[in-house]
Amino acid sequence: MTEESYIPIIDISPLVINGPVEQRKQIGIQLDRACREVGFFYVKGHGIDPQYLESLFQIAKEFFDLPQEEKNQISINKVNFPRGYQKLGENVTQYQTDWHEAIDIYKEVRFLEEEKGTKPFLHPNPWPARPAQFKEMFENYVELMKKIGGELMRALALGLNFEENYFIDNFTSDSFWVCRIIGYPPISTASGVKGVSYSCGEHTDYGWLTIVNQDSTRGALQVKTKKGDWIDANPIPGAFVMNIGDMFKLWSNGTYSSTPHRVINKAERYRVSIPFFYEPNFEGEIAPHPMFGEPKFKPISYGEFLMSKVNTNFQSSFV
Repeated sequence: MTEESYIPIIDISPLVINGPVEQRKQIGIQLDRACREVGFFYVKGHGIDPQYLESLFQIAKEFFDLPQEEKNQISINKVNFPRGYQKLGENVTQYQTDWHEAIDIYKEVRFLEEEKGTKPFLHPNPWPARPAQFKEMFENYVELMKKIGGELMRALALGLNFEENYFIDNFTSDSFWVCRIIGYPPISTASGVKGVSYSCGEHTDYGWLTIVNQDSTRGALQVKTKKGDWIDANPIPGAFVMNIGDMFKLWSNGTYSSTPHRVINKAERYRVSIPFFYEPNFEGEIAPHPMFGEPKFKPISYGEFLMSKVNTNFQSSFV
């Protein structure tokens, strides 16, 4: 089985041009089917310049190529957890060391200076001094991803015969988004490092919808099928690969698949991936929708769930 035969490809160009409502509804029906059957799908026709997306990989690689001591200036150990840079071997998945480095940026929350540190995430994102355009480029990218996330949620609502803004009004009006900028050295460079088997171990995502912009490296991102086999989710030129997370699974009462996936960078080249997590509101409560039958799950506060997960993600003394 190949990714082309298992993971559906959905053309969302009618969403980008605000096409007729029936076309947008048909895209929503495709999204609903993909969420039920696979939990992963490719999206093309998003209208974002491929050269711009390539420039993000380049500037990310410029940062990862900096001396370690310079990268450490925005380490999560030097600023308020969990925003900032994580060095190789600092991330863990299911208590196993991952072999990647990354910068995590989150939606910033307004707060009074005396409130700083009194609640989760009450501090700004740290940004590197170099490369010079890094902050500007990724802030722009976040806005583009928020727009795509909203367009997909409106289409899915139409596909489910809901009011078009149902998901936005009820769950993502103030999305507590996350953007990870991840660098994956070849897994071969971890030879001899105790406890390292994967670039990123098997996991599901926490939240609502993940939009992955991955470079041209093949054979790295892998998706677990319902039969338990692993298939590659290789990059398709001009397309994002997307998947749904645990909160969407909960909302659908288990009807939608929060599909396990992992990364093993077997290539002898450095891989860059930029997943954007279009998430529920931090204070939002997620509960199974009645249309999916008798509830199998209890309601969950997304912010509390997020913190419980993030607190197990790093091999750091302050966690």
